[in-house]
Formats: sequence, structure tokens, C-alpha cells
Amino acid sequence: MANKLYVLDANVFLEYIFDRPLGEISRHIISDAIFEKIDIILPSLVLDEITEVLCGNLNSIEELGSHLRYIEKLAKEEIIKIVVPNTEVRMKAIEIARVGHKKSGYPELTDSLYHSLAILNNAVFITNDKKYISKVKSIGHVQELSRYSGQA
Repeated sequence: MANKLYVLDANVFLEYIFDRPLGEISRHIISDAIFEKIDIILPSLVLDEITEVLCGNLNSIEELGSHLRYIEKLAKEEIIKIVVPNTEVRMKAIEIARVGHKKSGYPELTDSLYHSLAILNNAVFITNDKKYISKVKSIGHVQELSRYSGQA
């Protein structure tokens, strides 16, 4: 039987990098991937998002580089798969980003790219962004980071 497939938001990595409250769950997800209990795919923009946050929040260039090299190592060792979103993924993301209401707001296109990748790969998008989840929960394929419990 195939492993359960997940798409991780950049904030999942940032939880453990900055030792935030859900950092242990984030580490557990990566550990599950290392031990081949789950599979992870990520849109290539995850690297840009993580780099941007690290650039603005870490003074140490060495530490910043270390975190980026670790993610590259995970990809090189095929623990995570990083993909460039194709037109199908982008069009689905646009569709998702247009769901919403003027008053409550619309989903961010960036988050919608992760989510569309999950939908089109029959995966689950894991994020710590509760506002995003509330806007798109009817679409499915999305889960709060705090609710991750491992292989289903």
C-alpha cells in the first residue's frame, strides 16, 4: 500500500526552525518521511518563502545557510520531492484563490498553490494558517498542522 502523501506549507518548516509551539509536530512529520512512513511533495516556492522569512529573522548567515542546506539535503536524499508547479497546478490555485467573499477575504494565491498541488496529487495540504483553512475547508485536502497524527 502506498504511503499517505502530504504537501507541507512553509510554516511547517518554520515551526521547527524557530522552535515554535508546533515545532515538535513538524519534526515528527519530517521524521515520518525519513522513515518512509509518509511521502512529502512541495512546490518549489517553499524554498523562496522559507528563505525570505529566514533572511528577515536570522542574523547569522551560517545558521540561515544551514537550514536551507538541510532542506536541500532532504530533497537530494528524496525524503521530500520539490516540484515546479505546472499550468494545471497554477490554474487550480487561481480557482481556489477566487473562492471567498469580499467581507471575509479570499485565500492567498501562494497558499492556494500548495493546496492545488495537494488536490491534484490526492494529497493533504498541512498548514498552520487557520485563516486559510477557514476559507477553503469545504474544498477538502487541507489539515491543520496541530491535527497531524502520522500515517492514516
